[in-house]
Amino acid sequence: REGAMAMLLGTRLIASCLALHATPIARSALRAPAPHAMPSALRRAPPARMCAAEAAPAEDAPPFSSLDVRVGTIVEAWEHPDSDKLFCEKIDVGEGEPREIASGLRAYYKLDDLQGRKVLVVCNLKPAKLAGFPSAGMVLCASGPDKGTVEFIDPPADAEPGARVLTESEAKALAEALAADAPEPESLAPATANQVKKKKLLEKVGAGLRTDDGCVATYNGEALVVAGGACKAATIAGGPIS
Repeated sequence: REGAMAMLLGTRLIASCLALHATPIARSALRAPAPHAMPSALRRAPPARMCAAEAAPAEDAPPFSSLDVRVGTIVEAWEHPDSDKLFCEKIDVGEGEPREIASGLRAYYKLDDLQGRKVLVVCNLKPAKLAGFPSAGMVLCASGPDKGTVEFIDPPADAEPGARVLTESEAKALAEALAADAPEPESLAPATANQVKKKKLLEKVGAGLRTDDGCVATYNGEALVVAGGACKAATIAGGPIS
């Protein structure tokens, strides 16, 4: 009797297993529950650089005082022997010995126009040879349309050789420092010749130099002054200065 009972239980167990094996388990029941969808407002936005290129920050214009512009007097001038475009000049800029500078002005001036004339000279440039002539500076001039006319930028008549040319605000800062018996502001110190070349300061400052409607020389709209007066071209209004 016990053997028959064991055989009956074994038969039922086998039948149960066969029934379980025959019933397929739904695949969806075996999958991990799907995560809740994240609200669109909380989804992470793509980086801005993937949507649009980042704008480069605008570089600030250098101060005019980074150039050492001084009043000069042409004490001697002659025609360059090997160039029909150049004058050679000796210019007193207050250093004891005059500087030798070449200027491409023969198409616009006669030699007699240069003798004893006061001009503006950029003094912190590296010397360069122009048609073989070593030039230690640059004279500032205004240009008319298509450079059909070129004129010197003239300082006030009473400006002395070597006097520094600044914008109105720079000249005011210097005057206030002198009145307070303080040293010259560091912001007004000119750059070295190496810095002018490396940082392309002549080109950057030059981009903001032009005469206004009254022929006054300006830098970014601010008048250039020396000895209490403005520097001007004779007739060129709204022209670039170089």
